Amino acid sequence: MKRSLIAAALALSAALLAAQNSAKEISAKALDYSSAGESIDYLKKQIPQQKDAAQKRALLAFLGGLQEQLGAYKDASASYAQAAGISAPNVDGMPKKTSPQLVLDAVRCALSSGDSATAESYLNSAVRNSQDETVQAYIKLYEVWSRLCKIESNSQLDESVALLTAYSDFPSMKAVQPSVLLTLWYVTGQESWGKKLRAAFPKSPEAAIVAGSAQMTPAPFWYFMPKKGSALEAAAESAAESQSVPMEKSDDSSAGAGADDSSQSEGSEKIKKQQLGLFKSRDNAQGLCDRLKEKGFKPYITEETRPSGTTYFIVVVDENAKGNVGEQLRSAGFECYPIF
Repeated sequence: MKRSLIAAALALSAALLAAQNSAKEISAKALDYSSAGESIDYLKKQIPQQKDAAQKRALLAFLGGLQEQLGAYKDASASYAQAAGISAPNVDGMPKKTSPQLVLDAVRCALSSGDSATAESYLNSAVRNSQDETVQAYIKLYEVWSRLCKIESNSQLDESVALLTAYSDFPSMKAVQPSVLLTLWYVTGQESWGKKLRAAFPKSPEAAIVAGSAQMTPAPFWYFMPKKGSALEAAAESAAESQSVPMEKSDDSSAGAGADDSSQSEGSEKIKKQQLGLFKSRDNAQGLCDRLKEKGFKPYITEETRPSGTTYFIVVVDENAKGNVGEQLRSAGFECYPIF
């Protein structure tokens, strides 16, 4: 009698697992929704119902990917971290990722949300025990990126630049060298780093950014990273608001290094203006306006008060009839991104 009850219980459990849709089926259905927001809502309902750890892990990683594309970096970081915490194998039909790789995904998204504290806590987890050279290379790179997010002086910036310069020649850092070179080009303003990047990795997204054929999406990590010279003070001041995201993104938006403004479809919303800076000091915002006026642009400052009570001063330039203000700004040496 006892054996029959155990057998029945096992059979019922197997039947319940079999009745559940696989991660592959659920992810495919999620992509059928008309917006990324609906896809994410669907996944959030399905994941708690998963009894199989491997299927749940795969769906969490998939959810993190959608959230990252949408620009919901904080949520993406949490989803990746939760997936990394599940000890289970990869499943058929889904992207194959190790737990250390998922932790690194969580770190990257935490940095993109401006949360260097969470990024560092993940970097100081068991991921450091990985014997994978590529994982170790990313750990070193992300540690420098985290430092750059918190820099308050040129001397601190010099230390990070020196470290990145050393990494640019380390064979063990080969996996992240395009990112290392792009960071050096960005923070130093030295064209020599851009030339080295284009020569060594001509087909990389990083090389496309340097060449101007692709735009680096201004997630807070990049947008508030300090650069050599007078921009350092303003950049460090802006970085103090750890979770401030300059613009809200719609459910259909996506973000990632190398996204090109020209990739919008004909049916997408029109660009109304280009945003160039977000500051806690009106004087710093006015300084950027003055530099823009010297180049022939017509900038102005808008104000935005966040739920935290902090007021930000935002520098914008209206789009023109040809829709090429963003291109003109970047050609003049200014970083910007569109507001729809």
